[in-house]
Amino acid sequence: MSNGDPLLSITDLDSAVEGFQVTYDVDLTVEESSAVGYVGRNGAGKTTTFRSVMGLSDILSGSIKFRGEELTDLRPEQIPQRGIGYQPEDRKLFTGMTIDENFRMPIWTLGDKRGIEDEDEAVEDVYDIFEELSDRREAKVENLSGGQAKMVSIGRALALKPDLVILDEPLEGLAPIIVERLKGYIEEINDRGIAVLIAESNVQHVPDMVDELYVVERGEIFEHGDPDEVSQKREVQELMQGSGQE
Repeated sequence: MSNGDPLLSITDLDSAVEGFQVTYDVDLTVEESSAVGYVGRNGAGKTTTFRSVMGLSDILSGSIKFRGEELTDLRPEQIPQRGIGYQPEDRKLFTGMTIDENFRMPIWTLGDKRGIEDEDEAVEDVYDIFEELSDRREAKVENLSGGQAKMVSIGRALALKPDLVILDEPLEGLAPIIVERLKGYIEEINDRGIAVLIAESNVQHVPDMVDELYVVERGEIFEHGDPDEVSQKREVQELMQGSGQE
């Protein structure tokens, strides 16, 4: 990584889904070991931004750099090899497989290219965070609760020992008690030195978890800065209230 460069740098990003432009001039940075929130109404462009980082959306213009390396030139399977884990909004789990098999799948497919030498050690590091899953490692994912499935999806994103994990709506649709448990897990991930970029539609879920907060609306950055200050701004409150805080 070049001196002074952030871990992740998104600059002037214009991206599209099925031919329709979704993001406009998005600028966002994530520093080493930091936590960054990315909030906005449903359909505001959060998922498209994240999918652009992972090489899964059409990039019209702009730059996405990780440790100074341009990602837009890479194929999607090359991006996790660089050290970025991704938990998609729709989880994308192998529901007919066990928790343990879901954790091991990224290692089976990309572990050698990521330099994972000890598969068991890498998986145990995930269970060390999500201890409540350790006793259920042979349970089929299709039999899990919504909260447990979210944990598996986040855990799988950690299997390749990333330097940055991108979480798309990890708290959406969960009961308040489960939200607090998951927030604790996410904070522990960050405490271990892994940078976190987290998207949510509910601005109230995020400020106490992150170092910087971005608000996106209609594909453009609406506000960004100190999480407490940004989340309390009247314009942000009105915008998010209009979303129904889904």
